[in-house]
Amino acid sequence: MKIKTEGISEVVLEVQSMERAVQFWSNQLGFPIMEQWGYDNGQFTEESNGIWATWLYVGGPTRLGLWLPRMFSKAEQKMKQLNISSWPNLYDEGGVHVHLALHVQKQNLEGTLILLKQEGIDVKIIKEANETRVYFKDTESNIIEFYTKSMADDYTKQVIKK
Repeated sequence: MKIKTEGISEVVLEVQSMERAVQFWSNQLGFPIMEQWGYDNGQFTEESNGIWATWLYVGGPTRLGLWLPRMFSKAEQKMKQLNISSWPNLYDEGGVHVHLALHVQKQNLEGTLILLKQEGIDVKIIKEANETRVYFKDTESNIIEFYTKSMADDYTKQVIKK
């Protein structure tokens, strides 16, 4: 690899209801809330009347952000199309996210499935030769995947071969 990284630092999912999303991710799935921010006049703030962003710790080097939609003005939308070095502000909200996959070790999969069932979460399970994928939707219709394949193990072996 040209750039050595340690994995995903953060993933952000857009949510329509912060209360509903936090209930699901923190209360139902059990990921702890680490920070919550407000958003006033185009700036993130910790002294806001409402919660606009929530950060949860999801294991390893990774946190998950739950963000309410930002309404960009026409001028901001135009600015977002320019090279990033031309931006006077940070426009760190991109396109629609496809899905989020979190690694679950094989020995923890059964407990994960039991929890999802206890919480009444509909799942689709795909068993492959040596791995299992568990798909479900969060309360905001984001597709979430729990995957038993360790990219650190699998990809490291493949990169070394090259």
